[in-house]
Amino acid sequence: MLVTATIYVRDGPGQLVAALEPMSTVNANIIGVVHSREETNSGRIAVDLTFDIDPDLIEKLKQICISKDVIVAKIGTVIDLHNTSFMVIGNVNAAEMDAIMKDAGEKIGIEACDIRLSSRSSGSSTALVSASVKSEEDLETLGKFLAEQCRSRGFTFIRGVE
Repeated sequence: MLVTATIYVRDGPGQLVAALEPMSTVNANIIGVVHSREETNSGRIAVDLTFDIDPDLIEKLKQICISKDVIVAKIGTVIDLHNTSFMVIGNVNAAEMDAIMKDAGEKIGIEACDIRLSSRSSGSSTALVSASVKSEEDLETLGKFLAEQCRSRGFTFIRGVE
């Protein structure tokens, strides 16, 4: 599970490295560390961490940090999003594409969506859509839903465009 945390460590030599040591004790994989010497609290500096950890070991990690005089101010999970891009070709307009994606969002739960339209003087339009969902299952459901919506409107649907 991907986790973000904000901890406060004493502002002194070796304290940051010592604060990261408990991560190896619980087999956490550190992805990012950002410390801000400007953000202090009672002589401690803030450290923002991103790491991958077994969810069952988060509480153990907190206890180890506390025993090492590290203040755990905030700890939370990060939603791991699954992204896809697709193209819709036909007489697509912005309002129609927006309606399709709104319906998809109500059925599937789209976390983020970017729609880009381009058109030619011939009247043909193309929409390039990027979307993010929470799971592989949602990704499959979104693909099937959009393929059906495009087919029913006479559009060509191309999945997996990067």
